[in-house]
Amino acid sequence: MLAANHGVTGSGSTKKPRKSRGKGLRTNTGCTICRKRHTKCDEVKPVCGPCAKGQRPCEYGTPAVQSQVQPTQAPKPTSSPENNIFTENRPGDHTRFSPIPPDQEVSRPWPEEPIDDTLPTTSPRSSLGSAYGTEVAPLRWFGLLAGDLPYDHNKSPLEALGDVASSQRYMQGAGTSQVNGHRQTSATPSDTPSLPCTKLRLQASAASPPTSNHSSIADEHRQWRSLEPIALKGNEHAIFERFINRVALWIDLFDPLKHFSTFVPHLALHNEGLMKALLALGARHMSIKPEGNDEARVERAVQYYDETLRYLQHAMRFSSYKNSQELHATVLVISKYEMIDGTAKNWEKHLKGVFWIQRSRDINGESGGISQAAWWAWLRQDIWASLREGRRLFSFFKPTRPYESMDMWDMASRVVYILAQAVNYSSKEETKAGEADLPSRILRATTLLGLLDEWRRNISIHFSPLPIQGPFETVFIPLWFNPPALGVSVQMYCCARILLLVNQPAAGGYLECQSRERTIAECIDTVGGVAMKLSDDATRLMSTQCLYAAGLYCSVPAKQNSIAELIREHSAHTGWPTNTDLVEELRVHWAEQAQ
Repeated sequence: MLAANHGVTGSGSTKKPRKSRGKGLRTNTGCTICRKRHTKCDEVKPVCGPCAKGQRPCEYGTPAVQSQVQPTQAPKPTSSPENNIFTENRPGDHTRFSPIPPDQEVSRPWPEEPIDDTLPTTSPRSSLGSAYGTEVAPLRWFGLLAGDLPYDHNKSPLEALGDVASSQRYMQGAGTSQVNGHRQTSATPSDTPSLPCTKLRLQASAASPPTSNHSSIADEHRQWRSLEPIALKGNEHAIFERFINRVALWIDLFDPLKHFSTFVPHLALHNEGLMKALLALGARHMSIKPEGNDEARVERAVQYYDETLRYLQHAMRFSSYKNSQELHATVLVISKYEMIDGTAKNWEKHLKGVFWIQRSRDINGESGGISQAAWWAWLRQDIWASLREGRRLFSFFKPTRPYESMDMWDMASRVVYILAQAVNYSSKEETKAGEADLPSRILRATTLLGLLDEWRRNISIHFSPLPIQGPFETVFIPLWFNPPALGVSVQMYCCARILLLVNQPAAGGYLECQSRERTIAECIDTVGGVAMKLSDDATRLMSTQCLYAAGLYCSVPAKQNSIAELIREHSAHTGWPTNTDLVEELRVHWAEQAQ
């Protein structure tokens, strides 16, 4: 009654007294740094937006008022046969497989509030340093590559500054035709600036005017993007086709639009650096897998690679180029080149450089377009490198899209993310940290296993294997998926489960270890069965990695021999890897395990 009559006196009505602007609008949540600075915090974890932008350490304390949130219950697994392909094998039916026994799925606990599965022990900035901006990140990436570029050791640092000025003249006036033309940029040491001091050059380039005295972005674009298509000559047509028809499909594995085999070649026709990178990768694959009259010379690939770096040395002066799709495609293609040709350490620096560029531009697995396609391709590369080196992945991205909004390709990519977390879990860093806190390590594995269960419950009918006529006299029962890339995603699912079960501390004793061994054996059978029906290079490349990962934990001699044969067969078709004998590594590992 008091509230109803408030403010009504006499013949007129008065307005209610205005509350303070701050009353009811302030919040006690947010990170500690933003609260101290009295700035709005978006509460993104582990690093909020304002702290990431200002390159400040981000810390979250206990808020003064905590909202009462009811714990959510895990969704119940569906019993629909269309959505659950992980059922027990029926007699005479080889179209189903069971990487995990159904009775184990019921008993596995799912935490009511999943822990953060990004970085459990350290901040992402602790091992990678502060984030680089969009201007600096490409230069830092190029600095990692610059050691591959031949230079004149007789030049002094002061002469290097003169080279910067030469680079500017090269990209202006008459130099424009050299950048846009295809043949002129294959320069010799006499007409191309060298790189005697990488750090000095990068500092000078970053401080130079980004527009090179041009009044508009359009004018700047013309300095590195040609109006007329680049003309290919001689054997370059065959090399270009090799990239499009064979190697680009490795990158496009889970990309429904096939950006690198459809869109990127068109970009390359108007950008010299990207075209040289494509030719380098195509020529390198042609040298390891010659067909017909193909020119099988690795020197040709090295020449294109060198010309790519020389182009980047000049084009990095332009801000519009450093933020372009052409550069992003170029760095991914160069990284793929190093996957084929380089050593583990050289490849790691490329992956790290790509990570810097992606992070500076907020590119991740949900960015859309060519940026998203390149990000997933880069993540698959980093998974393999991290697995081999026993380290954590560089990325700390966490997807947010619900399964209801995904198509089958998005679902296939999601299991790549979960596999990345499993590789992180098995890394030396997390294993060592987990020794001091076993309960947290057990809970983290349980959370990741829950992510795998959630994926399995939500995948579409496309992930069901198709029937194959038997009987089979092979060690592994063949499993046929169409599209075959979805079979590779099932292999990744199995590899993630293997890594988690092997590295999770067993709190249930002997019986739990026995149950895990059965599940691991079924996962190995699934990886081998899928591998037997793959026929294209893109899926065979990823299958080789899955076979190797599963083979590390295989103890049955017959299955070990079959895995070795499948890896040999895959490598014979793809030509990868070129500098490592994975089968020999596995045989040495198996011999050590048998002792």
